[in-house]
Amino acid sequence: MRDEDKTKEQLIGELCVLRARLSAMQLEAVECNEMEAHLVEIEGRFRIMADSAPVFIWMSDAVTGRNYFNKVWLDYTGKGLDEEANDGWLKGVHPDDYHRCRDICSASHQRREQFRLEYRLRRKDGVYRWILDTGNPRFTSDNKFIGFIGSCVGITEKKEAEERLKYIAHFDILTGLPNRTLFFDRLEQAIVQAKRYSYLVALLYVDLNRFKHVNDKYGHQIGDLVLKESATRLGSCVRDADTVARIGGDEFNVILSRVGEKNDVQHIAEKIIAAMNRPFCFDGIECSIGASIGISLYPHDACDTDMLIKKADSVMYQVKALGRSDFMFCS
Repeated sequence: MRDEDKTKEQLIGELCVLRARLSAMQLEAVECNEMEAHLVEIEGRFRIMADSAPVFIWMSDAVTGRNYFNKVWLDYTGKGLDEEANDGWLKGVHPDDYHRCRDICSASHQRREQFRLEYRLRRKDGVYRWILDTGNPRFTSDNKFIGFIGSCVGITEKKEAEERLKYIAHFDILTGLPNRTLFFDRLEQAIVQAKRYSYLVALLYVDLNRFKHVNDKYGHQIGDLVLKESATRLGSCVRDADTVARIGGDEFNVILSRVGEKNDVQHIAEKIIAAMNRPFCFDGIECSIGASIGISLYPHDACDTDMLIKKADSVMYQVKALGRSDFMFCS
């Protein structure tokens, strides 16, 4: 009887242990369910907060390979979450920006630091727009990388304004030609190349002879059309590698780089004179302008930009004093 009683006692004890374990498992299950519900609630709050934010919010998951994007991002790109979730957004990064973006994100991961980059993103309609993206790598408590989280803002208007300012700084708004600033830079570059390879550089200082008369008689609208057409005619007389610049008012400069000999310059000067002697016709108004051209050569006439310009300008006034469309060399 004692052995049977002992066995019963053992069975009862084991049953109690099993019952305790079952209760613990049930409690853990309840806690897990509560935790899961809590996580779902937190995720729901995050989505509400993210979708209510005025910026793009995104999060990548290195474990599942899926990404999250808030409503602002999806509205901006015109795509659905399923289209973007599995690295679909990377396909929309401009080809010229793609590798730079990957490299910066990789460096951020390795260095455990925030990244900040600008790139162009293609929307569903095929249009590329600029965004500024700021993100941080995410790690678990045991330092395992689990992805990134970040936010973006659209900066297309800012980029366009920057490009506009850059354009205004280097180009003439009316004619689209390089302005004085870019002209000096191009002339210096041409002289550097000429020194290295023993080329000639020709500078043609072009002044429109009767522009002031036409502008005063017919008004600024016709005057502006004359300047724009003059820029077009000058450009048609030179090579793609040469530079036609508007220096100001009715004065233009032409840089002929990599010139072989003086006769090559004379040929282009003759073409310009012929082009500028043709009548200008706008809205039934016909007017004749003509041009005076002073020409200086590097290194024959000067060895620096300032003296090259000064000599070409001086010769141009000598031609202008003769009262006809013509050109003249310094020497």
